[in-house]
Amino acid sequence: MAYINQARARRRAVGNFNERENAEATAPGREQSEEEIRMANIKRNLQAPGTNGIFRIVRMGARTAEFTFRGWTTDPSSSRLELIEVQAGPDGDVERAIVRRMIQLIRQYHEDTFNWESPRLNRVVVLSARIQDNVGLEDFMMREFFGESVSPFMR
Repeated sequence: MAYINQARARRRAVGNFNERENAEATAPGREQSEEEIRMANIKRNLQAPGTNGIFRIVRMGARTAEFTFRGWTTDPSSSRLELIEVQAGPDGDVERAIVRRMIQLIRQYHEDTFNWESPRLNRVVVLSARIQDNVGLEDFMMREFFGESVSPFMR
């Protein structure tokens, strides 16, 4: 629980900095564009150093991307950092390719349900890693990392 509280405190500190930095862009009466929301989410992901079970997008291009992952372990000092490169599939959707690769990694550690600390929702949620729940997990992860509503026709 102490880890979760520390992570929340870090996010709040980053959030306060980002709020001041983006005050002009988020002036009253002006809504953020989808691109601004997406970039803010990516920027937020790049801020946190991460410890265990943490995904962090470090580079995203039109057809390729890289993210880091610290594997789930009970000992934070023995967690290892992996750098994963992703290429967009035939549909050219690099964001969805990132999420699908993340889900593959999650399933290496969890077969059923798992706890996900959501910076977007500012709480811990229980998610399912079961194959039959893939559509819901993929849609959640797309919103979590890229902040967009996902149309079922874009899968």
